[in-house]
Amino acid sequence: MSDTTTLSSLRDKRSAIAGRIIDLQQELDRLQADLFHVDAVLRLFGLLPEDIPTKGRIPKRSTYFGRNEITRRCYDMLREREIVCANDIAERAMLDKGLDPKADRRQRLDFVKRILVSLHDLRKIGAVEKIGHARNVKWRLILDDEPENDGAA
Repeated sequence: MSDTTTLSSLRDKRSAIAGRIIDLQQELDRLQADLFHVDAVLRLFGLLPEDIPTKGRIPKRSTYFGRNEITRRCYDMLREREIVCANDIAERAMLDKGLDPKADRRQRLDFVKRILVSLHDLRKIGAVEKIGHARNVKWRLILDDEPENDGAA
């Protein structure tokens, strides 16, 4: 009996995966056609599409954070404690949002990754300094005021 249930579940799973592949293949075909047409227009304007770098994967926005909220949280913690790690900021953010950082490990890791991206962006503009490496990385504010917000995340 369990063999029949297992086989039935596997058949359903295979069918769903195969259907998803077909959907993705159709979307890929559509995107390739769109790209072909955009490239043709670029060539009309004298631009070589091959010279335009390909963008990486665009991250999905988090439903937990508003625009620039992560950056503000980083600045606030850095001003409060002077030296922090991304985990500290993530735990505070989760607690502020009514989430349990100890219970939901996956969500905490997502928060930490998003905070690290923001901290690295702040480092690029010279607002923070990275101290240490790997799991022992800490961050320190090196500017007195936040830089002017020119629309950058």
